[in-house]
Amino acid sequence: MSDPRAVLRIGEVSRRTGVAVPTLRAWERRYGLLSPDRTEGGHRLYSERDVDRVKAMQRLLEDGWSAAAAAREVLREPATVTQLRPVPGLGSASMALVERLESAIDAFDASGADAVVDDVFARLEIPRALDDVILPVLRRVGDGWQDDPRVIAREHFATNTLRPRLQRLLRATARSGGRSLLAAAPEGEEHDLGLLAAAVAAVDAGWRVHYLGARTPTPAMERGAADLQPDVVLVGAMFREQAEAFLATRPAFPRAGVVLGGSGFVAADVARLPRAVVHQGSIVDIPTSLEVARSARNDAI
Repeated sequence: MSDPRAVLRIGEVSRRTGVAVPTLRAWERRYGLLSPDRTEGGHRLYSERDVDRVKAMQRLLEDGWSAAAAAREVLREPATVTQLRPVPGLGSASMALVERLESAIDAFDASGADAVVDDVFARLEIPRALDDVILPVLRRVGDGWQDDPRVIAREHFATNTLRPRLQRLLRATARSGGRSLLAAAPEGEEHDLGLLAAAVAAVDAGWRVHYLGARTPTPAMERGAADLQPDVVLVGAMFREQAEAFLATRPAFPRAGVVLGGSGFVAADVARLPRAVVHQGSIVDIPTSLEVARSARNDAI
């Protein structure tokens, strides 16, 4: 049914809210945030309700909500800024989720941990969920594992609880065609959850990922790259010993860009591997590093 109050063109909505027209169109297309009428000539017309929804979306984004979660909240609540309930900033919200997940792991409560992870991915977009909650929990749980047998048990429990969730995300959002990525941890590297998280973020950004996982010998990486012809090879190592051993093998990926990630690699390693990029940022920034490596690869071919 036509809304007689829908008289605003999208440029006017943009002017009144300060949100760029392409962003408004993206919010309408992805989340259904705006519900315009159309003129007989097919032009979209927006109402004051649409303006209120955009302003409400802005407020939640400023409070640290992800775009998807903010849009769901705006569409669920009356769409005025003053009517939306206050929410904690992302820092405190994420910290609460970290503490809940860590408590479930400390109690060896698998169903409780699953429930918290469900909440995490409902509230946060995938890269933010990984950066702000999942990986911090894994780091905190693993602190001191060398000295305390109970910490070792908790670390194994956390790994075996969270790994299947990340693997499902990797499969559920798998793409075909487009940019492709080969992801592996070097021989001797037992810990690949950081690499798996980065691969999930890459898939979320539209990459097709071939995941080899932990303890992959360099010749196997090279053969995989030769067979699959990925745009980029992503190598993740937590420990310097494994990163050094990998670089000492003089790996060669002549038709792929390379991203080296994880705490085992350092910035100076770019001099030891042609077209390599060392990723030292967060999971959210993984797509940027992949694009840099892909550009370097394209320039070299």
